Amino acid sequence: MIWTNDIIWLMKESLAKLLQILSIFILILSTLLLWKGIEPFKTHYFLFVWWSYIALLDSWLYLHGGESLMLNNFSKFFLFLVPFSSFLWFIFEAFNFRIQNWAYMNMPKEIWIRWPFTFLSYATVLPGIFLTANFLDHLNIFKKNEFSQFFNLEIPKKLLILFMLSGGLMLILPLIFPAYFFPLIWVGFILLLDPLLLHWQKKSLIREWMQKNWNRTFQLILAGAFCGVLWELWNFWAGAKWIYTIPLPDFLGSQNKIFKMPILGFLGFPPFALECFVMTEFAQTLKKNLSKKFWRSLVALGFLFSLTTCYFMDLYMILSFR
Repeated sequence: MIWTNDIIWLMKESLAKLLQILSIFILILSTLLLWKGIEPFKTHYFLFVWWSYIALLDSWLYLHGGESLMLNNFSKFFLFLVPFSSFLWFIFEAFNFRIQNWAYMNMPKEIWIRWPFTFLSYATVLPGIFLTANFLDHLNIFKKNEFSQFFNLEIPKKLLILFMLSGGLMLILPLIFPAYFFPLIWVGFILLLDPLLLHWQKKSLIREWMQKNWNRTFQLILAGAFCGVLWELWNFWAGAKWIYTIPLPDFLGSQNKIFKMPILGFLGFPPFALECFVMTEFAQTLKKNLSKKFWRSLVALGFLFSLTTCYFMDLYMILSFR
């Protein structure tokens, strides 16, 4: 058994080193070929660089004793986190039908290319954020209890119900008055779902806040901000990309942009990272506590929802198809 474990460890270490080299190579190559206008790197640049970033970060964490997601738990990564990442972003795409904050251009005409490209691109959201947060944690940026002297939070249980009601309201208001309340979708799921995680004795941001432990929160906030910059940077150069139609008044900087994003829009990335954490923990809790049959039914419904969202995106959100 000891020899078997040693062999597995050596194989994983070799795989991590190979993955690190390949990810750097693909990252550089795809950027060079993008500048040359060579397909598929010109159109799908975003996909190539994000998966390279994920593989590079994951392999680095594995080799340096950090919390790897892909190499340490291969089946969970690809059977849960990757598909759930796609589903999670399709939820926000469904919100976008109403709030109309972004649209897509230069998407491939062939549906057999466009839809898989969409799924694979959305699948990078959660791994990108969580691996970046794990990287910050490994570097001891925002150590545990580092901010405990500044924050002392006690939350009565009755207030948790108010949090959930507020979260639900934050997700409803953008659908009724999208021009005024569209930013609330990047916060609403935190207040709606995290109190439930606290009640179920699962990983919860509120629980950590009450324990004066703010390191995960600040690591996720910083990871969200950093990934937001990478999203906008790599989207700016990609052939297939999104553009923003955020209804901000001029005095709030709607015309002042970094890449394609209005400057104030970058404020949405940090809370979005917290939202990703809460939604993922909520989904994992459902997976563990529901029967396999019921969970598989939810997965099937989620896949159907994603396909339906793809269909309506083609109709309304891809500018070249209108």
